[in-house]
Order: sequence, then C-alpha cells, then structure tokens
Amino acid sequence: MYDKMTTILLLVLLCAVSLPVTAAGKDATKNYCNDPADKKEFDDLLRKHRTDTGIIRLFAMRQGLCEMIDKQQIPLETGINLWAIERQKILTERTKKELNRLTKKIS
Repeated sequence: MYDKMTTILLLVLLCAVSLPVTAAGKDATKNYCNDPADKKEFDDLLRKHRTDTGIIRLFAMRQGLCEMIDKQQIPLETGINLWAIERQKILTERTKKELNRLTKKIS
C-alpha cells in the first residue's frame, strides 16, 4: 500500500522523534548529540538510504550542529532551532512531492 516516497517520509518522521528537543518539565533542554543510541539510529538510517538527499542533509546538519555545540560555538537552543527549521523544510518538500504524485495519479 505504501510506496517508496511514503516509506521515506515515514522514516524521516520517525527519525524526528529522537532529535534534539526541549524536554518536558523544569525547562530542561535535552542534548541528543552524545547519545550513542541516537547516533547509531542516524548511522543506520544513512546506511540504508545512501542516495536520499533529505536524509543526507539531516545527517550532515546533525553532525555539524553537534560539533558546533560540543565546541561551544553555538548554544544548544540555537542548534535545536536550526535543526527544526531544516527538518521542517525537508518534510514540506516531501509532502509537496507526495501530493503532486497523488494528484497526477488521480488525474
């Protein structure tokens, strides 16, 4: 029932769950950059989808932002905001492509 584009969109959405986010309670901000499980998830995702430019962009952005956060070049909150912007751009692009594909299929 799901085609390749839908599967990839779902993978990106699932991936988004483990991204740097503001944690609930006491305004604490959780940093996933040094989380081995999160890093493995990203490595596996990239390995499975080596030609997916959206995943490549997110992987590269994550590496760069985590490096900058670790070096204290940018605050964690800035990294979180930049990540959220890029992730939203990719999700929007994929949603538009999927809608166009479905529209053409109906026509």
